[in-house]
Amino acid sequence: MTIKLNELIGSKITMTDSTRKLTIKGETKPYKVARIPLDLCHYNNQNGRIATHISEYISNGNTLNKSDLNEYNNVLEKFIYKANPKALDDTMNNIDKFDQRVAGVVLNDGRIIDGNRRFTALRKLKRDKGKDLYFEAVILNQEEGIDQRDIKLLELNLQHAEEKPVDYDPIDNLVDVYRDLIENKLFTEVEYVRNTNKKPAEVALMMKKAELMVQFLDYINAEGKYYIARDLALDGPLQEMVRILESQFKGIDVRTILSASHKDKGEQAGYLRVRNALFTAIFSKRKLNESDNKGDVTRDIRDMGKFIINASNREEFLDEFDDIVEEVYENFQDLDEVDSSSVKEVGQELADVRKEAQKVIDKHIEDSRLVMAKTKPVDLINKAFDDLKRIEVEQVKRMDSSTEQEFLTVFEEVQKKLNEFREALNV
Repeated sequence: MTIKLNELIGSKITMTDSTRKLTIKGETKPYKVARIPLDLCHYNNQNGRIATHISEYISNGNTLNKSDLNEYNNVLEKFIYKANPKALDDTMNNIDKFDQRVAGVVLNDGRIIDGNRRFTALRKLKRDKGKDLYFEAVILNQEEGIDQRDIKLLELNLQHAEEKPVDYDPIDNLVDVYRDLIENKLFTEVEYVRNTNKKPAEVALMMKKAELMVQFLDYINAEGKYYIARDLALDGPLQEMVRILESQFKGIDVRTILSASHKDKGEQAGYLRVRNALFTAIFSKRKLNESDNKGDVTRDIRDMGKFIINASNREEFLDEFDDIVEEVYENFQDLDEVDSSSVKEVGQELADVRKEAQKVIDKHIEDSRLVMAKTKPVDLINKAFDDLKRIEVEQVKRMDSSTEQEFLTVFEEVQKKLNEFREALNV
């Protein structure tokens, strides 16, 4: 039987004198706050902060069943706590001392839209200290014309636009962006910008990283297993990949490059070749366990972009790396089911392949660095000469005495340095 909180006002639920301002359908106004028994509320399984934890839980063969709300809440409470234990403990201590100060927001069926951490703290305090506690929240009735889109926009506004830090795991945030803006198209990029107080360029980058995250999971045969992206800490490497790919393939957008409507199939093939090489590098460079110190994968991908993909040795590297990419890809595609454990297992099985991948990457980066070091003097003297050509002789003739003396001092230093270069060149 579905709970209807508004029908319980006056019996199990009491109204307070407090209000909270909310913006719904573009209108901001105060809404009355109710005191709701904890057992009448439940977590939102679409909560972006725990998206990857829910993904992992379901992929392990579990189901989320609201027929037993207490058990359902117990499962999701663990995810809320795991997402940020320190913040939860701080909230619990604060509520224990001063009571709940900021009201939450719930739907008429008890689903929490805002206040998951406060609700969790109250549940834990009730268990740990036996206190008779209530969740103070605004009750929104969907039967009054509030639809799913309104709810999600409100959630974004409350979680992102208010002046408070956002404690999303970066990958949970990307999952939220992918679902709402790309997969379900719940609202437009412009609407997301307006309701999260983010800059358009920032939102565009998040969408591109979200798209690449999904492409990576598809590459390792783990479609929808967002928690794997979280475990691999992909946010930083994906950001570097966006820059590398869009620099290498001018004018493309990683969100649309693979669409059927993209007419340049050769460009698509080139994109996939470079993208898969970078995906393979991420897999090859990642840690297999906490004691496995392989350094900073984000920095490694950045170096690949600078010293390989955007350098003169790109094609040579890709030719040498193609077989490694194919072996990694095929090993994942041959698996019936991919999860965090199988990613580790493949990593261990392909230990030699990963070492070879790192060897090839490091070799080409070092070769490129040496070439750049050799050509750097030429680049610098060319730049210096370009600057010298901007000085007009007539300007030199018209200098006053003090400026002329300063010019001569620098001129003599330049001549001295040029003589040193001449001696070094033996000419």
